[in-house]
Amino acid sequence: MHTTHCANILIVFIGELQVVQMAKAVKYEQILLFSFDSDKDSYYLTFKKLYYHLYSNSSSSRAERIIEDISKILLCKLLIDKGNVTNILDSYMEGKGTANELLLPELRKNYPSAMDESDRFSLGDSSIKSSFKVLSDINLVESPSYIIGEAFQALIGPKLRGDKGQFFTPRSLVKTMVSIADPKPYSKVVDPACGTGSFLSESYNYWIETTGETLLPDNHYSLVGLDKDKDISRLATATLEIIAPNNYSVFTTDSLDINHLIASGFSSKIFDADVVLTNPPFGAKIGVTRESILEQYDLGHHWYFSSTENSWIKSDKVRKNQDPQILFIELCVKILKPGGVLGIVLPEGVFGNKQTGYIWDYLHQEGIITALLDCPRTTFQPGTDTKTNVLFFQKFKDKSHNKTRYPIKVPIAVALHCGHDRRGRVTLENGQKYPDDFITIAHEFKDNNSSKYWSNCEVNNPYYWVPRFYDASLSKSIQKKAFEMHADLASFDELIKSGYIAIRKGHEVGSQAYGTGNIPFIRTSDIANWEVSVDPTNAVSEEIFQKYAKYQKLKTGDILLVVDGRYRIGRTAILHSNNIKSVIQSHFKIITVTTQAPFNSYELLYILNMPLILQQMRSLTFIQSTLGSIGKRLGQLQIFIPTQTEEWITEISNFERLLSARASILSELQKFHTPEPEL
Repeated sequence: MHTTHCANILIVFIGELQVVQMAKAVKYEQILLFSFDSDKDSYYLTFKKLYYHLYSNSSSSRAERIIEDISKILLCKLLIDKGNVTNILDSYMEGKGTANELLLPELRKNYPSAMDESDRFSLGDSSIKSSFKVLSDINLVESPSYIIGEAFQALIGPKLRGDKGQFFTPRSLVKTMVSIADPKPYSKVVDPACGTGSFLSESYNYWIETTGETLLPDNHYSLVGLDKDKDISRLATATLEIIAPNNYSVFTTDSLDINHLIASGFSSKIFDADVVLTNPPFGAKIGVTRESILEQYDLGHHWYFSSTENSWIKSDKVRKNQDPQILFIELCVKILKPGGVLGIVLPEGVFGNKQTGYIWDYLHQEGIITALLDCPRTTFQPGTDTKTNVLFFQKFKDKSHNKTRYPIKVPIAVALHCGHDRRGRVTLENGQKYPDDFITIAHEFKDNNSSKYWSNCEVNNPYYWVPRFYDASLSKSIQKKAFEMHADLASFDELIKSGYIAIRKGHEVGSQAYGTGNIPFIRTSDIANWEVSVDPTNAVSEEIFQKYAKYQKLKTGDILLVVDGRYRIGRTAILHSNNIKSVIQSHFKIITVTTQAPFNSYELLYILNMPLILQQMRSLTFIQSTLGSIGKRLGQLQIFIPTQTEEWITEISNFERLLSARASILSELQKFHTPEPEL
């Protein structure tokens, strides 16, 4: 088959594939964002109908006001389904009084911790009455324990959650964290940022499963939740009232204010916990600034690194601002009894930011890291793009044995899938359920010697705790693949030292240079399928090109590797004669393969796109909030250097032939390109 014909087939195939993918993307945009099995659909659809009915027909169009009243309506519905207020509801539906006159007194009497004298229904009585009609076909007492929380998460929407730093934890991750923490019967479980109570309700379910009981007696457990948001804590009250009515407490309070907790008499119920499980609110935009709170925490003070002590030292100076998740770490440690266990969801920035190294020195003073779980970036999407991981920690029984020595061996698991994609879609294009690694990770934790996911890893950097960086299972897979390929392994640092490759960085030209000429300024969005777009987003002048050409020194066969950004890290493209006159963005590394190397540019491009190499790049990437970077860790990237077998040579020859043919055709097509008119 002729080269030109092969290239034409390839172009047609890629074009058709892109059209199909676009069509499927549009189709799946219309699918519900939250995962409910068929037996749960009626609950979700009922809650959705309730919310939009109130939004369309009530006098209030503010989501916050509607959510406030929905939480009260759900508690009323719970009392109705338990048979406690049937007569009062009949009187209300017959118009013998308002909701504030008839329903609120019952709520205050039955749920004193969730209601106070200032609470009022803000919706009109006609809207509230219609709400009870919408809810008439479901029974909250008979509903699954987690249904209210999940339905509420679907209702309140990303904007309301994001503004308050609340991003609710997917149920499979909740179950996994509970299973790993392994709360024992007769223990106290506390969540100081309880949201809708998922960790507490799942702990109760865990006890039911492990004991084989159907209902636990009063003294068998204690569940305690705190949340600053009254409406969300009402949902926790409703959830726990349904499944664990004997011994739970939900407090609406600022849990970070320890002095207030003590003064309010809550401390006896909250502190000395056997297990703390939580997903605290996180984000710099909601930083804690009250000095009266910050001064209560070691982590609310400034720390400095002492080169003589080789550790961080706390100062007496109180910070002006601290991210809430960092204070919650210390709060959780304070809540635990000696020997108690913590499981906490935290942004990845806590695990690898050089400026937060003091957190790990604080933790080592208080206990030991017992496990680390690396979560997919999609875990909390579509609510937030922030990358998270889970820290498991055990408080010292005796602080006299708190000397930490490196390397430390820690069980680590890396999840790649969480049951949904970044748009919240729960089914694949073939209709099957989206895979969820958390389920297996939970099951395999107690027997991690034979686990696919868990491995005992050595952490040798006291201030870099990103779990996947230490994933021993990936290293074993790479070693195994090298053996199968009869290939050697070499790191980028070793390749540079041997003179096989040269790496230099791209540059930023500044937005003022955009549109000043017709020389491509290649950005990460301009590459796909190992090639650079013939119509790049921005172009610059000859003057700008000359300014950077002496540093970038582009030549045919150079490889562009994305090393910074949001989603494209690891993407590659190869330069051809038609596009070497370009300026490359700073998010790329420019790789030149020298004549001394035992491989050519196309071989390296092929190797860099092998699944295990891409997975390794993922493990080397650190994500601060939403932006990722490989940084200097790129030097640790190990690649295969295969034996030049006939099979390998044939594979690479075909790869090079097709890419070269496509580049030639694209170069010819570029002659027909004309600027698009502005609309």
